[in-house]
Amino acid sequence: MEKEIDGLAKKALDLGASEAKVLDTDRIVFDSRSHLKCRFGCSRWGKYWTCPPHLDISPEAFMDGFSKFHKAIIIKSTDPKVAQDVTLAIEKEAMLTLGCSFAFAMVLCVQCEDCAYPDPCRYPHLARPSMDAYGMDIGKTVEPLGFKVEFDPEGKLLPAWYSMVLID
Repeated sequence: MEKEIDGLAKKALDLGASEAKVLDTDRIVFDSRSHLKCRFGCSRWGKYWTCPPHLDISPEAFMDGFSKFHKAIIIKSTDPKVAQDVTLAIEKEAMLTLGCSFAFAMVLCVQCEDCAYPDPCRYPHLARPSMDAYGMDIGKTVEPLGFKVEFDPEGKLLPAWYSMVLID
């Protein structure tokens, strides 16, 4: 199974991810302060179906489900739409080719320019929560994998969108 999961990481690259790496889920770092940053530092709070407080799964229920996953593919992209497309494609591939029926993508939803909230989601089959929506510390999770924060020659931070597919 390890070889097949590595193959999914390679496929993510083929689909447009700038980097993709596999890790054990026990290496994913959670920090309850992430929720505070969502609440008081993000303009998406309360305006999107895939962001707090509109996630209908409690943090406790999420952690119970999360505990059943053993591997994750971390995907990096320089474009949020590419990140969503690639991550959802890898989720589907894990389900179809590896038989991982509970594979689950965590990726910032950017399907709509403006979320339909409070009206029903226009693309519920594509909407997933982001990694930080349930308290993951993205920086501390990806740094040991060798992902680096990058700057352009003028010192401006280059865009980097991280997502993951959890594999059971």
